[in-house]
Amino acid sequence: MPVDCKELEMFRDNLGKMLNDNDKFIEEITKELAQRLLAMLIKATPADTGFLKKNWSVVLTKTSDGYEAEIINNTNYASYVNYGHRQTPGRYVPAIGKKLKKGWVDGKFFVELSVAELRGITQPLLEKRLEEHLKEAFK
Repeated sequence: MPVDCKELEMFRDNLGKMLNDNDKFIEEITKELAQRLLAMLIKATPADTGFLKKNWSVVLTKTSDGYEAEIINNTNYASYVNYGHRQTPGRYVPAIGKKLKKGWVDGKFFVELSVAELRGITQPLLEKRLEEHLKEAFK
């Protein structure tokens, strides 16, 4: 009895193609997650002058395990705004034209809030992208 293996061979070829495209898929999903986090951080970052918001950037690096995205803000006071800081009450600050009143300024924790927001959407997003990837490979 003859057996038609065309579909099985097509499946094998598509599977091989998908496995070869895994690196590209991982890079794309890493970029997408990094861009989403960047957008969330920019939105959540408090702004008096807008300087802190404008200084966010993303660096994507290929590692032995895949890809790593680093989100950076080189503004020297970013951590103070995020985590809070001490200050000297009564000291005059020319940049704001006022004397400081409190000894402690609470942090805004915009980094942690943005990361938590991203974690909330990561699983469904990864499932959706993987499903799209599989459909593309096996169409």
